[in-house]
Formats: sequence, structure tokens, C-alpha cells
Amino acid sequence: MGYRTKVMSTLVLGDAGDLAETTVLDPDPDLSLGPDDLLVAMEAAPINPVDFLFAAGWYGVQPTPGQPLGSEGVGRVVEAGSGLNGGLVGRRVIALANQEQGTWADKAVIPARNVVAIGDDGDAVQLAQLSINPVTAQALLTRFGSLKSGDWVGQTIGNGGVGQYVIRLARRAGLSTMSVVRSEKAAEQVRTVGGDRVVMQGEHLAARIAQALGGRQLDLVLDGEGGATVGEIAQSLKSGGTVVAYSSVTSMPPVIGLADLIYSELHVVGWWLVNWLRIAPRAEIEHTYSKLAALVRHGEISSTVEAAYPLADYRAAIAHAATPGRSGKVLFVFDGGTQ
Repeated sequence: MGYRTKVMSTLVLGDAGDLAETTVLDPDPDLSLGPDDLLVAMEAAPINPVDFLFAAGWYGVQPTPGQPLGSEGVGRVVEAGSGLNGGLVGRRVIALANQEQGTWADKAVIPARNVVAIGDDGDAVQLAQLSINPVTAQALLTRFGSLKSGDWVGQTIGNGGVGQYVIRLARRAGLSTMSVVRSEKAAEQVRTVGGDRVVMQGEHLAARIAQALGGRQLDLVLDGEGGATVGEIAQSLKSGGTVVAYSSVTSMPPVIGLADLIYSELHVVGWWLVNWLRIAPRAEIEHTYSKLAALVRHGEISSTVEAAYPLADYRAAIAHAATPGRSGKVLFVFDGGTQ
């Protein structure tokens, strides 16, 4: 078969632990297809924080030794299993980030239920990041209250992957954003992508946030950091408002002041992409990703990219992705189906 005409490689999990230490390059992976599987020639696949958590056994889905790694990516279908009609062969697809398959591979075997077909044009490096951060940002802005034009959204780590998409999607919806970041470099990145207000962490944070807002109140607060910072932001949240926790780079839960929880009657809720992928109707999933893919293809939303590596340089790529203070995404890039 065509996909056997050159050596294929896949990154797999040796055993649960540190991603940099446990990742193994398999130079001869089994590419046999089940009846409902697709063989996808990968074009690009990011290295995400979830990949580190998953390998370490700290994620909501537990890893299995020998499991292919990589949570999302984009590629083209080159073969379909015997139970499929072949309609996706030749189509560009994204892999859904439910940890049921790996994407750090020249070619990946993916169940047909776990892909969504998108348009054939567009930058593969940007489309490869579609499955996690943009859809998370979209959900955060649309599922927790009825935000309207002119409302304000506060967030931690506004320079992060989700944070950048929140800023861009909020701006399209007529919303304003206030982001708290850890460094001036991160602050400049937020300004570059269109953030309306940015405040540095440090002393008197709640007062400086209130000053930056100029008397306005926040209508929603989003937290991907964990710890006490979100509590400082929440002091500017309207009474009865909502704080949504979607991640925690500090591995700490969001800490909200007791007075704000009680006297302002704030709501603290969580959101996890995998739950949405499990329970949402297929039509909703396809519509959401198709809409976001169109925005990516037209250049209306994007994420900063710092580096791209071939699969053979996986140790350097993983080390780069783990570097504190980096300014953009690190990805693997592939031949994308050349035979």
C-alpha cells in the first residue's frame, strides 16, 4: 500500500511520567485499520500543556503505556477502513482532542468518529491548533451567561493559547477584555493581539484592576491559572457573576475571597472540553469546528507560534515546549501525505 513506501514514525508513551523522559519514538508503528478507522497523513500537531498532564497521569483521562501521544492536529485522510464509504479519503480533517488517539505521527490511525472535515485551504500550523484552544475560548464566551456588546470579560494568562483566542473572539462579538499577566513581555503580547486592558501581577492587584477598568464591572471572569490571582480579578466582577475555571497552570484550584462568594453571590464553575466532546450532538461539534476553521482560514483568529520541529527532533521540541516564559506554541510538522 502507498503508506508503506516510506518509513513512518510515531511518538508513544513508554510509561506514565515526565513527558520528556517517557516519550519513545516508534519507527515502525502498526498502521492496520479497523473497519471504522481512518489513516490520516498528519500535516502539523501542537505540543500542549494537556500532553504533559496526560503523560504524567494528572489528567481526567488516564494514559496507557505504549499509547500514541499528541492530543490534536490536522492532516489528510489517505485510507478508510472497510466499514466506511471512503467519502473522507483525500479530505483535510482535524483530530478531536479526546485522548483516544495520538497525532504526533507521520500517519495516524484515528476512528472516523474522532475527526471533523474542514476546508482544504488554510495554514496547517494554525488549523492544527483548532481542536482545543479556540473551541474552549468559544465555549467560555457563550455558555456562561448572555454576554452582549459592550460587556467586559476578565481573565488570567491572557497571553496563553486560550487567552489569545478569547481576546480575538471577544473583539469580534463587541466585548472588551481585561487580562492579568505575569511579565511585561506577556503584557505586550496581549496588546498585540488586541487586548483592551492588561495588568501585571503584583502588589495591590485588585486596586490596579479596578483602576484599569475605570469604574466598570466585569461581566464574566475566566481562569486558566488557578490560585489567588483570579480572586483579585473577581473583586471587580458584578454581583451574581460567574468565574469559570478551565485549566490550572499552577495545579491549584481558583481561590475566591469568602466575602466575594457570599456578599456578591458569585458562582464558580468548571468547564472541560472532553466532557463537551462526549455529550454534544455530532451536528453541534461539526458546526462549531467548521465555523472556527473558517475564521482561522480567513485570518480572523490565530495563535502565536514560536517554533516548529520535525518528529525526529522530538526531544528538543518537548524541552522547548516546557520552557517557562515562551511566547508561542511549539508544534511538530510533517510531510502531510506525500508518498
